[in-house]
Amino acid sequence: MADRKPGLISVEEGFMIPEVVAELSRIAGGVPSMKSGPIAGPFMDDLLDIGEGRVARMDADGVAVQILALAAPGVQKFDPDTALALSRLTNDRLAEAIAAHPARFGGLAAAPPQAAREGSKELDRAITTLGLNGLIVNSHTNDLYLDDPSFWPLLEAAEALDVPVYLHPREPAAGIEDGLMAMTGFTVGWAYAVETGTHLLHMIAAGVFDRFPKLRVVLGHLGEMIPFMLDRIDNRYPFEMGVTGDKPLARKPSDYFRDHVTVATSGMNFNAPMRAAIEVLGADKVMFAADYPMERQDEEVAKFAALDLTPDERKRIGEDNARRVFGL
Repeated sequence: MADRKPGLISVEEGFMIPEVVAELSRIAGGVPSMKSGPIAGPFMDDLLDIGEGRVARMDADGVAVQILALAAPGVQKFDPDTALALSRLTNDRLAEAIAAHPARFGGLAAAPPQAAREGSKELDRAITTLGLNGLIVNSHTNDLYLDDPSFWPLLEAAEALDVPVYLHPREPAAGIEDGLMAMTGFTVGWAYAVETGTHLLHMIAAGVFDRFPKLRVVLGHLGEMIPFMLDRIDNRYPFEMGVTGDKPLARKPSDYFRDHVTVATSGMNFNAPMRAAIEVLGADKVMFAADYPMERQDEEVAKFAALDLTPDERKRIGEDNARRVFGL
């Protein structure tokens, strides 16, 4: 496989294929919403373009490489058979796009958690045969998180293949949905982060990383607020376990986060949270992402260029860490 072009690597960049859009449209009755995923609207043309037009936009905006991922909710709203078939089709199309532009694209495989055993086989095919670089999971599947043992064959496969699981937001799961989505205008900026951060904490709390000690996860939006709460979480965790009498984890929650999670900026290219993330996690645990096309790629590149970073931090966050994490 050709080496990717040197320069800025953007690691959370969405795409769609028409067949997934059609199935999402069918089950949503054709009504676009925050739950349907992108079935219409201003992003659709850019999501469907994983060819020359996208590369031209990358050239204009100063992005060397995009890591492409099927946009939320991906295949996770479908019945298992449909999800598996569309995962295979999506991965084939993604591999074709990468083969056409091998220096410019990497990609994350779609594999259905709701058909985890067959999905693990598809993940293996996507990595070993198609040459993809990780797994995309759009948070909950049927309102369940990856701490549910039914999904563990997929985690076992990701660990064995040594590829990261990119945990991406979608609308919140039932149980936390009503309160979070009742505030019009705050769904993407707040509710998605709460949903995805909660998902990761479920994995820590359930001992997923003790069971899968080499499992690697990527969280966007500078860690879905968790890095900024780690000291508070560590401080209150032993207190609460003492109150309940439950058996505590073998390590502090922050140890699991620092050992297993790398964060991406994805539309959070702001100076204060970036400096905080570097202070909490270290510059080797942060990667650049534009969150294209949901964010304007040129603006995110400009914001990243304006951040208060040393040359070494900029190189690691903008390129080196992505090459290491995704095996580029």
